[in-house]
Amino acid sequence: MGKKCIVIGASLNIAPARIALINSDVNDGDYIILVGSNSDALNALAEFARQVYQDLNIEVKPIVLNQGLSLVDAVASLRGIIEANAPCSVVIGIAGDRWVATALSFLAMALATVGGFINVSVDRVFVMPGDKGEPVNWPIVPKLIDLSLVEYRVLKLICNGYGLAKEIVKGYASKFNETISLQAIERILAKLRVKGLVNSRPVGKALMHEATEIGRILTC
Repeated sequence: MGKKCIVIGASLNIAPARIALINSDVNDGDYIILVGSNSDALNALAEFARQVYQDLNIEVKPIVLNQGLSLVDAVASLRGIIEANAPCSVVIGIAGDRWVATALSFLAMALATVGGFINVSVDRVFVMPGDKGEPVNWPIVPKLIDLSLVEYRVLKLICNGYGLAKEIVKGYASKFNETISLQAIERILAKLRVKGLVNSRPVGKALMHEATEIGRILTC
């Protein structure tokens, strides 16, 4: 993949984030997402990025993660931004406070889980221990859970409002141009329940399926 989606976490002190950005090997055409809790700090970091890379054709997007936002919504929104910029390879530099660091860590694992389905690869995740010293690379980016393509597609349909098995059958054919039987969908739904990605509740004689928090992080 040519383009990189570079995600940098920042705290009120943006010095570690600036070092993280410089260590991210920014190139022409890259998309830089700056994530933090303080808008003034993010705007200062964005201005730094635009000045340092003024000779490159890059886009810089500051994202304020309000601490009142749930972790699920924070990670899902960041994942959605990266999906919208796919295909790209992802570099995540964690230099923010604990809230931002937690969100970016879950983002890395979520992208490792679904990246193969959305044309995204996680190439590097590292932590800046402070405004001095070298970045510490994650030796591996673990997946949150093992997921097949069909399971991912069914979970995505549930996130898009297809709650009943018969609705998922129709939606699968419409969205993915492939037919799948009701029995196959019911087997997949059972697997998703076992994996903790879907909850089901009775609605009349049928079951209504909803994504759990981890399911929402991955596909909603």
